[in-house]
Parts: sequence; C-alpha cells; structure tokens
Amino acid sequence: MQQGVDSRAMLTVFLTKLPKLFLVAVAGAVLGSGLYLLIALNASRNACYVSETEYYIEFDEERYKARDYYNAFTWNDAVKGDEILGRAMEFLGAGYDRDQVGTMITAAILSDVRYLTITVRGEDAAEVDAVRDALGMALEEFGALKREFDTIYRIREQETALEKIPYFGWRAAALGAVIAAAVYAFVTAFRFCLGSAFYTKRDITVRLGLPVYGMTVQAARRGDGESTLERQQGELLERSLNMLAQQYRLIVLMDTAEGQEAAMFLAEIRRRGLINNECYIIYDREMEISGLQEAAFVAVIPFGTDYREKLLDEIAHVQLCGGKVVGAVLVRVQEWWLRFYYAQGRS
Repeated sequence: MQQGVDSRAMLTVFLTKLPKLFLVAVAGAVLGSGLYLLIALNASRNACYVSETEYYIEFDEERYKARDYYNAFTWNDAVKGDEILGRAMEFLGAGYDRDQVGTMITAAILSDVRYLTITVRGEDAAEVDAVRDALGMALEEFGALKREFDTIYRIREQETALEKIPYFGWRAAALGAVIAAAVYAFVTAFRFCLGSAFYTKRDITVRLGLPVYGMTVQAARRGDGESTLERQQGELLERSLNMLAQQYRLIVLMDTAEGQEAAMFLAEIRRRGLINNECYIIYDREMEISGLQEAAFVAVIPFGTDYREKLLDEIAHVQLCGGKVVGAVLVRVQEWWLRFYYAQGRS
C-alpha cells in the first residue's frame, strides 16, 4: 500500500511541540550569543592599533589617463613597492622589518580616485605612528617625483587608537535561535515522516495495512466527567469490539511489551464496560499458536511511541506460526492532541 503523509497530523505534531520549539530556540539563542561572545572576546584580546590617513592626489592635467591606472588595486601594489615602502623603510631605519611593515599597510580608494586612504594596523601604537609618518613622507615624495602627479598631500589624519571590535550579540542570538528552531523542525518532520510512531488510526492502516477497531483516549484532566471525545471514541470502540466478538470465538490481544500494553487496554475496556464477555486473552510467546486457528489476533499500539518495526516483527512471527492478525487498536491517545487534530472544543 502506498504511504502518504497526513498533513493535518504533521501540523498537529508541530503545534503540540511549540513549547519545546520555543525552548530549543531560546537554547540556540543562548548558545549562539555565547559562542559569538567568546569569539569577540578573543578578537578584542588580539585587537590592533589603527591609524587612518587620507591623502589628496592632484593629477597632472596633461596625463589625465593616469586616473584610470591608479585605482585601489594599483595603489596597494604601488604603496608596497620600492618607491614608497622602500623609501619609508629608509626613514624608519634598521629596526623594522620590511615584510612586517608591508602587512601593516592597506591602501583604498573609496569613491573618488583623487582621495587615497592609507590604513596602518599594528600591535604597538608607537610603531603604528612611526610607520604612518614614514609612509606619509615617502608618499608625498612619490607624488612630487612622478610625472603623473602634481602633488600628493595629507588632508586628514585620524589619531592612532585601539581598533573597535563590533559586537553583534543580538544578531548572533537571532541566528542561533533560527538555526536551532529550523533543525528541531526538520528533525520533527523527519521523525514524523520516516519514524516508527503512530498518531492516528490512518497511520496504522497506511503503514501496517490493518483495519483499526478504535482507540482509547487519555483525558487531559480527571474529575470533570467523561469528555465528548472520550465518549465518542468509546462508543466507536464498543461497536467495533462487539462486532469482532460476534465473528470470532477468541480474541488475542498482542503487543511488543510482553503483554503490558494489552493488559492495560483490557483492564480499561472492562472498567468502562465496553465488553460483556470473557473471550479476550493476552498473547504470550509461550502460547501454542497452532491451536488458536479460530482466534483473531488484535495488535495493541500505544500512541506516539516508536513501535512500527518491533510490531512488524511480532506480527510476522504470529503469522508465521499460523495466527490471523485481523486488526489493531490505538491506545492512550492524548485528548489534547485529538483536540488539535479534530479542531474540536470541549462540550
């Protein structure tokens, strides 16, 4: 039989798991913000000193095409070349390593090619100041010597300061909450579609190919009398069990919990007066099934419990020994779950 997904049951499962989904989202938010805080603290521990200087470039009017050549990419190469960085190293003296100084420097053209921004980063403020000043002198010399330029001069200089590490805690918390909720929703949907739990009578019919004689409802509260759902489902179950008793001399209740589920179901239907005969027994693996050819085996399936594979093994064993499995019952169905499923209020 081709299996399908009961979309209403899936939606009901999601609705009933909303409190857990909220808690998972909160946990994800806490975890996300906590991890980001650790990263931010580590970054702040290794924060550098930054100095940013803006230069104005006056191009030679007769060499206008130079503006197209000196872009952000070109300046990054030019600044680290011999004509600028090499000259800056002469100003700095022998106490500095050229490769290390080169990694400290970044050149950028933000919009207008006439405005060049030089950023110097380093772990020591005095070193950053020294590199900035030396590079500035070398850059101004470069502008005076190159025929493409009339001059290059400093127009704005930012004081050397410790780099500010941006903290996006709320974003990290929101991202963690979304990821955690999405994973939980995916796992819930995956378990519903491919899991072993049974939620409705339709689940049993589709997955096991067995007719379902009814269900027992576990009320949300006791002491208020029998609810409408309990009464309705009890009446349906009573009619089905009476019909079954008229067709078979003996009805054997089977489960995968060594008879515990079957025993609770039998006690429940006797307590509620749903059966008026003693033709029900509980299946035991020690029974001689070959002597029960005229009996009907009924599977007792608990609600929302991983059960399918174990039950299929049990059914296969009974059938292999010659027993006849005629149907199933769904037991201990949560009343609040049914209310969501049927969208029905209390009477």
